[in-house]
Amino acid sequence: MSLPPNEHRSPAEHRKRPHAAFAVAAVVVFAIVVALGFAAIQHGASSSNLNSSNAESQIMAVGDAMAGASSADASASCPPYGPPPYTDPYSGEGYAAIDETGFVSTTARPLSTFSADVDTASYANLRRMVREGARPDNVPSGAVRIEEMLNYFDYDYAPPEGDELFGVTAEMADCPWNPDTKLLVMGFATTPAERAPKAGSNLVFLIDVSGSMADADKLPLLQSAFATLAENLDERDRVSVVTYSGEERVVLEGASGADKRRILRAIESLRAEGSTNGEAGLRTAYDVAERQFVEGGANRIVMASDGDLNVGMSSESDLHDFVDERRGRGVYLSVLGFGTGNYQDSKMETLADHGDGSYHYIDCEAEARRVLDRNLLANFTPLAGDVKLQAEFNPTQVKGYRLIGYENRTLADEAFRDDAADAGEVGAGCAFTVAYEVVPADSPFDVAEPQLKYGAGNADREQEDPATGEGATDASAKDGADGGAQRGFAAHTVGEEWLTCSMRYRPVGQSRAREQALAVDASSLVAAPSADWRFAAAVIECGMVLRQSPHAGTATLQAALELVDDARDEDRAEFASLLQTLARRDTEPAAAPYARSRS
Repeated sequence: MSLPPNEHRSPAEHRKRPHAAFAVAAVVVFAIVVALGFAAIQHGASSSNLNSSNAESQIMAVGDAMAGASSADASASCPPYGPPPYTDPYSGEGYAAIDETGFVSTTARPLSTFSADVDTASYANLRRMVREGARPDNVPSGAVRIEEMLNYFDYDYAPPEGDELFGVTAEMADCPWNPDTKLLVMGFATTPAERAPKAGSNLVFLIDVSGSMADADKLPLLQSAFATLAENLDERDRVSVVTYSGEERVVLEGASGADKRRILRAIESLRAEGSTNGEAGLRTAYDVAERQFVEGGANRIVMASDGDLNVGMSSESDLHDFVDERRGRGVYLSVLGFGTGNYQDSKMETLADHGDGSYHYIDCEAEARRVLDRNLLANFTPLAGDVKLQAEFNPTQVKGYRLIGYENRTLADEAFRDDAADAGEVGAGCAFTVAYEVVPADSPFDVAEPQLKYGAGNADREQEDPATGEGATDASAKDGADGGAQRGFAAHTVGEEWLTCSMRYRPVGQSRAREQALAVDASSLVAAPSADWRFAAAVIECGMVLRQSPHAGTATLQAALELVDDARDEDRAEFASLLQTLARRDTEPAAAPYARSRS
């Protein structure tokens, strides 16, 4: 009943109003519950029908309703850095411990052998942590892989010459954090090629749709950026979509890359729910990839997940063995990581490393577009497989050395020419960076050398004659005229060369491996290093400080920031901002102290 404008309600009437409000609220809540229940029934029916013969029509209907919504709502760039966390946000995440390489005596071990790596996940993951407010001592040390941080950025490396597949650049200067050593930075670059082989690509997207992927920075983020990848596909390409949660499902198989509408609708139709049976999803994805195999083309599975596998095969050793076995059939596996809180980095890296693919972490839509458009598409065009590197140091110039990063990529020296030994894959247009901290022969820096009775450890020691007890001052007195070679030295050394870096790889489509090499001598040693060298040094310093490396010397975050004097692009400018943020937080008191493992 309406009241005249000037009439007032009685106190009794006022007391009745809350009851009426509650009654109305109850009706509204009941209506919402009914509506949600009806929607759930419809959703269940829809999910059931997706497994039937008319699955694609259901996907098309859902996709039409959602078209464009995700990309309109998502941010075009990564969010700004947030305040420090009050609790430990990374205790539920999984990282493999890193056994950092120390200095090695050149006389004891002149060879350093490892696999190439073009992954970039570590830097993007670190950036995510800093944006969430992490202080330097919050960052898990296992999350800091310096080679991946270096490889995230672009450098002006020399292109290949002649029929070689890699151009090699070497630059050496005084080490910023140790006055008694030199820092050698080597860059390996390929020539950009067409987006895909002429034969086309066979791409299988294996997407985790378990309940843990429902967060905005996981499945919705992938969906919003997927159009970037679709724009680069054409009629030469075949696209399939396999999902897994409590069960695996083939949502799309063998669609033409030209049918972008159909592909995007399949992606947009996905919903996150259930457990995570990664084993079933991987098996199905490999089966689909083998059915759709393109001879002479790029055959690749692209897995998108937070790595939280909790059903079926879930241990890293099982994943390693499974992917190793399926890799031999010509299908590569690349991995895209998403999310925070429960992110399982170690499992994701294992899959990519042994699947001969690249590993990237997606922390925002800008990174998703970067990876899907540039990094991933570059690897769709394979260039060389089983790419190995071996540096041989000259003991007349180098007392010792240490490889910076690549701890989980080291190989036995004899594996360099063993073509059955697996190593990394490098795609057209990719580049990677390798850095060594080098101890010159005349440096006062002490490098531990094993005291051996036989072999290289005896190189500079007097040898005692066991019969007379007298020392042999001439090496040839004990080992003969060519005793140096017998003691582990090369039969011929070039006095001015510091080292020779050799590469061995198998060009895609060829059965025989090829080698190329670069000798590094005093001409690579400069007093005023380039902007690229200084930037690489800054990235290394940052990584060592965050990792709390025993070899960090005088390195600090502020010192690293001072090396970044050429922010030539957005990525380098962003890194400078990240360093500023970390350096400032390092001087501020922690908001709430807590104990945590840094592995």
